[in-house]
Amino acid sequence: MTGKLQVIVGGQAGSEGKGAVAAYLAHPSRAETPTVVRVGGSQAGHTVIGRCPDSPDKCTACVPAGHPWRLRHVPVGMVTNPDAVGLIAAGSEIDVLVLTFEIEALQAAGYQIASRLHLDPEATIIQPKHIDAEAYRALTQRLGSTGKGVGAARVDRIWRLAELAREARELPVQMVDTARVMRQALRDGQMVQVEGVQGYSLGLHAGDYPYCTSSDCRAIDFLAMAGISPWARHVARFEVWVAARVYPIRVAGNSGPMAHETTWEDLGLPPELTTVTRKVRRVGHWDPDQVAVAVEANGGPSPDVKLALTMVDQKHPEVAGVTRRHALSADALQTISDVEMDTSSDVHLVGTGPQTMVEMVPIKPWRG
Repeated sequence: MTGKLQVIVGGQAGSEGKGAVAAYLAHPSRAETPTVVRVGGSQAGHTVIGRCPDSPDKCTACVPAGHPWRLRHVPVGMVTNPDAVGLIAAGSEIDVLVLTFEIEALQAAGYQIASRLHLDPEATIIQPKHIDAEAYRALTQRLGSTGKGVGAARVDRIWRLAELAREARELPVQMVDTARVMRQALRDGQMVQVEGVQGYSLGLHAGDYPYCTSSDCRAIDFLAMAGISPWARHVARFEVWVAARVYPIRVAGNSGPMAHETTWEDLGLPPELTTVTRKVRRVGHWDPDQVAVAVEANGGPSPDVKLALTMVDQKHPEVAGVTRRHALSADALQTISDVEMDTSSDVHLVGTGPQTMVEMVPIKPWRG
């Protein structure tokens, strides 16, 4: 028996709604007992809307409309699927304080995270000196970096100076060989979802150097961080989900080139803040070349490379909260058609709000 391997990637410069896509695809109605895997560092946050598993009066963190969890280490699928097994893979950089805070906050809200989440002993630990080193080199001011120490920790890893998870004390999570767990899950016919971070345009070799992150951001790169191969014999199905938003963003400051840049005011939208640094994001109109290149870099156009077009309600507010294709407006359907022409790829998911998606092409539940 073999399983499905799924990778979520960004098709722009980050903040494309990868968390919402990953959470939707890991829902119990689509994957009964998925293994959800986070790679990369604490510089990127993914937002998932969750409700307290207990009654609302037991959890002051939750609000009636759902509480937004902005997670930098815990895989988002652990929030939407109570049976999901969570892994933080070897190719990750861990801020222990951030990881501890996320686990404790989720536990307090009723989510049983601590017993389901595991960390690879080969993951790299981010130390205070790494954050200090990035501040000293003024990465935030020069390049718009989040300055969370991830790049500096990777430098130490290359120089064989880094502290690894297996050497750290008082970690809030159990350690396992995460690649072995993934392989076994696939052999058992389950789904393994690798949750990538940032976006293709931010890749180290994607063309915007030095205005980039400290790694590449393709599916193949995230698979390498996870330590799993799509060509393994126990992978029956492999798919890459490329998330792209109708109005792409870059982080605040001197963060690199952006085609068709505009302002939130000109779009008639409230300013957005970055998930981690809480600064106002730069915003632009749709750039077809940007997403087309990202699709191609991730193996498309191909039936195995699927587009998720997010935040369509920002451009077409009349579709906010819609969950059925027949309820999409003609203007929204035209935008979706234009995106498909631009990228030579089908749009399979359409985001119409923080908690709502429309399935454009039927997504068969995965049962192994």
